[in-house]
Amino acid sequence: MNTLQPDASTDGSYVDWPAIFAGTVIAVAIGLLLTTFGAALGLSTITLDGTDQSSTFELILTALWMVLTLIAAYLAGGYIAGRMRRRVETASRDEVTARDGINGLVVWGLGTMLSAFLLANVASFAANTAGTVAAGAGQAAGAVVQAAGTAVGGVASGVANVAGAAIPDAAKDDPTEYLSNQLLRPSEVDPTTADPAELAQQTGSIVANVYRTGEVSDEDREYLASAVAARTDLTPAEASDRVDQIIAEAQSARQQAADAIDTAQAEAQQLTDDAKATAVEAARVARNAGILTAFALAAAALIAGVAAFAGAVHGGRNRDEGRIFFGLRYGG
Repeated sequence: MNTLQPDASTDGSYVDWPAIFAGTVIAVAIGLLLTTFGAALGLSTITLDGTDQSSTFELILTALWMVLTLIAAYLAGGYIAGRMRRRVETASRDEVTARDGINGLVVWGLGTMLSAFLLANVASFAANTAGTVAAGAGQAAGAVVQAAGTAVGGVASGVANVAGAAIPDAAKDDPTEYLSNQLLRPSEVDPTTADPAELAQQTGSIVANVYRTGEVSDEDREYLASAVAARTDLTPAEASDRVDQIIAEAQSARQQAADAIDTAQAEAQQLTDDAKATAVEAARVARNAGILTAFALAAAALIAGVAAFAGAVHGGRNRDEGRIFFGLRYGG
């Protein structure tokens, strides 16, 4: 400390705005300086959601740096406001202490509002960036689900195409063709009078119905056996065996198609559920991180307010004693 001769006493107002503005400018400048310095050391932000893979020690060090930055900034700003406030001769020591301290608190409040205003643009930019990232994540999740749905349709379409390769177009285009054919076809096929084209259309209609329903009636089975026997040199028993084989293959292909569709739908549903669970978990972590960060900032701000009050009181006493903090003393 250096002893100075105090100026003439004056009875000023309770709130000395020029001194407050001076202290606020000093506090904000020191805060920005220390924040920039902390950023250079990698201590610029606190992330409590674990996305930056920071260790517990790094998080604690970052929190301590933030608290120390606020304390140093508002302690200096409060001291300047108290030291530069005009003296009050008519007030008691306690009254002077209260007035000096309150001026320091005004520095803290004004600096906090100014800092909040300056950080509003940063917060807005961060919110826009987070919204962009969230939108990208949503689009990615939607693309996954859409891809899964496409896979379902692709599998179903592929199986249907394979299954329909042996089915006449007329039978595939009009499912009622099978019912119409049941009404008009003979109970047995006469090999001497059977029309090959009509016979192929009738058998194709029956096979198509097997692919669609997975079932075949005894009448359809007997008709197919007689049609095969009429068009080939197979015996009735061999024709019946061939019909059984074709029906079994059709039923197996249909079941494989159904199983493939069920599997693809289950996978798509699982992807959707996973995407929803990931979004919910991300929202929960972000909410918890926001709450913890808000508490940390509030606690640091309260400590800074106490520092501003104490600094202003100390500056006021140095003013009344004609002293000044050695760091501000000019030795020239």
